[in-house]
Amino acid sequence: MSEELQFYRYEWREWAWYDLDGELVAPAFPSLKIELSRYGLAKETPKGYWIGFGFRPWHGLKWVSKTARKRYAYPSKAEALDNFIKRNERRIEILGWQLICCKEALKLAKNMKSED
Repeated sequence: MSEELQFYRYEWREWAWYDLDGELVAPAFPSLKIELSRYGLAKETPKGYWIGFGFRPWHGLKWVSKTARKRYAYPSKAEALDNFIKRNERRIEILGWQLICCKEALKLAKNMKSED
């Protein structure tokens, strides 16, 4: 892979741990860590880039457009961080709406059950 141009993507990871019995346990509170992934340039084309992760550039290549508003990875850490923030803000909006719908569906189901 070429070392000239690097691409970056931030993602959050949630960690669990093993209890005394050797079972994986989810934490009572979120145990998050924001990680920065680095991708190297495998090939540049007129329209974008093929980027790769790790030591084998031909394995798991991802396409990144030069002109798209949303991209998988960005050539600067600042752009990658802005994208991470926007992705998570949008995720909160979607999950908030899904929570409202779930609560309403649960009310309807309980009303249906009480009518029987």
